[in-house]
Amino acid sequence: MTYLDPHRNMFETIEFANVILLNKIDLLLSGEKEASIEHIKAVLQKLNPKATIIVPDKPKFEEFDAGKIINTELFDMDEAQESAGWLAELAKPIHTPETEEYGVGSFVYRNDDRPFHPERLAKIMNNFGTSLVKNLSGKNADGSESNDDDIFSSVIRCKGEMWLSNADACPIEIHSVGRQLVLEPAGRPWIGKVVDTHPHGDEEGDNPNADDCEVWDSLDINSQTLTEWRESGKWNTRFGDRRSEIVFIGIKLNESKIRQALDNSLLTDEELNVDKSDRKKAWADDLKDSFFDGMHLFDLEDIMGVDEGDENELTSCNLIKEE
Repeated sequence: MTYLDPHRNMFETIEFANVILLNKIDLLLSGEKEASIEHIKAVLQKLNPKATIIVPDKPKFEEFDAGKIINTELFDMDEAQESAGWLAELAKPIHTPETEEYGVGSFVYRNDDRPFHPERLAKIMNNFGTSLVKNLSGKNADGSESNDDDIFSSVIRCKGEMWLSNADACPIEIHSVGRQLVLEPAGRPWIGKVVDTHPHGDEEGDNPNADDCEVWDSLDINSQTLTEWRESGKWNTRFGDRRSEIVFIGIKLNESKIRQALDNSLLTDEELNVDKSDRKKAWADDLKDSFFDGMHLFDLEDIMGVDEGDENELTSCNLIKEE
């Protein structure tokens, strides 16, 4: 699912930068200039907490000291790769309330006990970023009232992974910038799905199976890997590492409504607790695929290919649905 937006590269550049220079500040309304600058800076700092933000004193860079941005030797590739605001949010403890500056806030949605129902999820995943022109009064730029049902309209950026019931084989990556929303299968399977499908892949285990061991080896899974996952706190005894974890960054986010809508889009207890042998039918075959045009992503074999060397490799998937 995608909403085309020409600003995607701009958002990703902001997240990667270590120095951000604000241009054309002189075009802001004089009576609101200072407040607007602080508002912009608050958004940028949420998107990239480590970046230095520079506001020129005069328009058109008149008398601007270029030494502030050229040959500073400040750039660090490793740090830049970890500078995005959504990464900072994932690293925080689960509950870290904070004061929002200028309405700019963020939170992380997590769930590891059940997947999303694709049809119910598709019904709410719309209108991302459509209120970015909204002013601080809560109204749209034309003065009209915002629609409270557009719960994702104030989302500037979201990033993470989702567990869909009909895509039980692999994580579904989700990311939005402005009005563009993309969901696509990750280039790797859930480790929990691999263990479920090939349970005897541990070469040092009691009953190793050659085929299972080959799959584990091709995906760099071993007993130590599983131990690390279990000790990380991100392993569910029933479903392994299958989980949803999404960072939302936005302006005046209605966190409670977003959480409620996402919770309501998960499988119900009745849908979740079908017999394991009936999961594929109940979680995938009987449901409408609202995202990937019916591509099979439930079984591990659906995303694994066999090349001429008879080695298991993940099949590349890049599926974006236009609305």
